[in-house]
Amino acid sequence: MVLTVSAPEPISLFEEAFLDRALARIRRFMLVLAGVGLVVCAVFFRWAATGGFAVGAVISYFNQSSLERAIEALAQRITSQHSSERGGGIVLRAGLRYVMIAAGAYVIFNVSLAGLFGFLGGVCLPIAAVACEVAVEVFVLLRRGS
Repeated sequence: MVLTVSAPEPISLFEEAFLDRALARIRRFMLVLAGVGLVVCAVFFRWAATGGFAVGAVISYFNQSSLERAIEALAQRITSQHSSERGGGIVLRAGLRYVMIAAGAYVIFNVSLAGLFGFLGGVCLPIAAVACEVAVEVFVLLRRGS
């Protein structure tokens, strides 16, 4: 039995441009989901959960943008040795993101358990935003027949 490997099909200009905008769409989904989450928390769970969700959403947005910058800096550092970004700075910012999340969870947990649940919901916004992006990409690519 002979196994043959075919070359992947080239990506169309539309698909390439569409996929290049994925990170921007994910950030927009995060903002929309944060707004919806704040309204839901305010209506159903009162101030503690709403405040926790707001803090979690802000940290998530900061974390997402910081992660994007770190990945770009790391990629630049790997591909070109003339990068102005220092490796230690990339690692420090990565650690700082998780210290912020832990500190926010600790403070909110000491204030209110409902606030902690709201905070955890806000911290999970990137997961929901990526799920929305996956749904959009599947819909668009299936619709185009690709």
